[in-house]
Amino acid sequence: MLYLTMRFILKNILFLIFIFSGIASAQKSPGTSKNHFIIDGFLGEKTVYETPYYILRTDDEYPKILIDACIHGDEVAGKYACDTVMKYIDVLEGTVVFVPMVNIQAFEKNVRGVNVDLNQVFPGDPNADLYEERLAKDFMDLIALINPDVVINLHEAWTKYDDNLYKKHKDKSFGQTIITNSEERPVFLVNSQYEINKRISDKDKIFRIQSFPYKENHSMDNIIDKLKIPSYTIETLRTLPLEERINYQVICILSFIREAGINFKYYGNIR
Repeated sequence: MLYLTMRFILKNILFLIFIFSGIASAQKSPGTSKNHFIIDGFLGEKTVYETPYYILRTDDEYPKILIDACIHGDEVAGKYACDTVMKYIDVLEGTVVFVPMVNIQAFEKNVRGVNVDLNQVFPGDPNADLYEERLAKDFMDLIALINPDVVINLHEAWTKYDDNLYKKHKDKSFGQTIITNSEERPVFLVNSQYEINKRISDKDKIFRIQSFPYKENHSMDNIIDKLKIPSYTIETLRTLPLEERINYQVICILSFIREAGINFKYYGNIR
């Protein structure tokens, strides 16, 4: 069992105060009132890696999904997709949590990692010298505190998925894939893939499901193994134009939210 730091316990108390006192404000997009309210906070508050997160919730806390981006700071499409969805979504039932810039230091420098690859140091160490290891621990604690039904990780890859390449390099991430660490295909995953691909007109850019070997220091594997929460990773192809990648990430986010059983309306455009 994870022992949360006093900071997270105090923050959890503040969440309850916000929820039951009605202090949290309704989020708005242009010309549209929202049914959800928003609770915002900081991952790694008062540290060098302090980064915002946003909880969009209704009176019905569950179903609940958490979506994160920028574990790698130069994989930016996910961050902008989170911003876009937050602007135009209206959550009617359930909760959607966004952590758009997990590794804000790397994002601001437009690099994969500052000292080390954040996705290689999970589950983290609160007493480590490197901020990435402390951030990994704080991120795991935040996920445990929020306790979502599923976590979706937004990433990007340089090489497009190809069956022959995948057979030779099963431990390599490929663009236009949904990554799982299992050979099993749960209904949630298969239905999400179907929802994503039916909205993509160019069938050369549809998303394949890729089984990735277990990595003991990866975020997705630790979320699954240590927290017992299902988790999947989206990889868009970085050689595509940024606007196109953002659009694919938006499609993926909305498809996973829908498949998680969360009732919502979306007022943005999907190309």
